[in-house]
Amino acid sequence: MIVNILITIVMGWIASSASICLKLATSGEKLSIAGLLRNKWLYFGGMLYVIAALLNIYLLKKLPYSVVVPLGALTYVWTMFLSRKVLGEPVTRSKVLGISIILIGVIMLVISNI
Repeated sequence: MIVNILITIVMGWIASSASICLKLATSGEKLSIAGLLRNKWLYFGGMLYVIAALLNIYLLKKLPYSVVVPLGALTYVWTMFLSRKVLGEPVTRSKVLGISIILIGVIMLVISNI
């Protein structure tokens, strides 16, 4: 059970990294379909999304749906940290409050399923 929860955490980090890659793919001055199709970040982000989806499928086989989907909310936690580090986006009080509520919920969910 604990290993699968750790895999869920990694899955969320991979999915968050994928969305950051797609953001980087669209951050050019002039966005065009041809330019996007030549952008390495598009393919790297897509590959990461596929890996995250495969991990999700594996986890749905091993854990109850009512555990996997709420633990997927950890993606929001990773997204806040990665967007700050990679994109320089600000971390506001409301973001910290939201992330804190998610973490409390995840901790309660994990404790109740151990």
